Amino acid sequence: MIIFLDYDGTLVPIREFPYLAVIDPERKKLIESLARRHKAVIITGRDKRSFSRVFGKVPEDIYLVTSHGARVYRGEQLIEDRLKAEMPDLTPLRERLAGLPGTFLEEKEGCFALHYRSFKGNEEEVIRIFDEFVSGNPPLKVIKGKKVLEAVYGEFDKGKGVETALKVLSWDGKEKVLYIGDDTTDIDAFRKVREIGGTALYVGFPPPPEADGFLRDVEEVYRFLSYLK
Repeated sequence: MIIFLDYDGTLVPIREFPYLAVIDPERKKLIESLARRHKAVIITGRDKRSFSRVFGKVPEDIYLVTSHGARVYRGEQLIEDRLKAEMPDLTPLRERLAGLPGTFLEEKEGCFALHYRSFKGNEEEVIRIFDEFVSGNPPLKVIKGKKVLEAVYGEFDKGKGVETALKVLSWDGKEKVLYIGDDTTDIDAFRKVREIGGTALYVGFPPPPEADGFLRDVEEVYRFLSYLK
């Protein structure tokens, strides 16, 4: 089986700041064990540097897809690079957000994310500032997640990330494919996995129509993965 796992909200609970979402060592061992029996792919909106801060070294048995599909790694080795995007200057956006404590920008590979989980004011103001910036610096795609707004300037998303990873893994069309994710950023992947006959599980309730079923929270994800290993 090929198992795709989102990171934030799936393998770790959503944290106030991304750098706090450090994986529990025992849970990391469980994923390593899972990867020895199946093909395990972690797929994340984070870039490699941000992911390494919270996950540590990626074992060779685990594949990693970063920045919504821009790059694919096996362990620590980059094996597929589809990043061909020019990023806009984010200085004007940073300046406008300076007076809104609790917001921060995360610049990634071919995209950026505006987080406002800790913002205590009117969220519509944050969304308006974001929308005004991207209207003047049009991305190829805007993703509105849980208290985060992302502008993607490369031609990739998690659905394309799944497609690229399957090619890297030389998928023969017979191996079962499973995807587990918790956010709107995973919807493209849900669609792709169901298109090829796989199973998509949403973390949370209620699940979106693109999912085949759901796991209630991160704890239930690990109970499910323990069964698979």
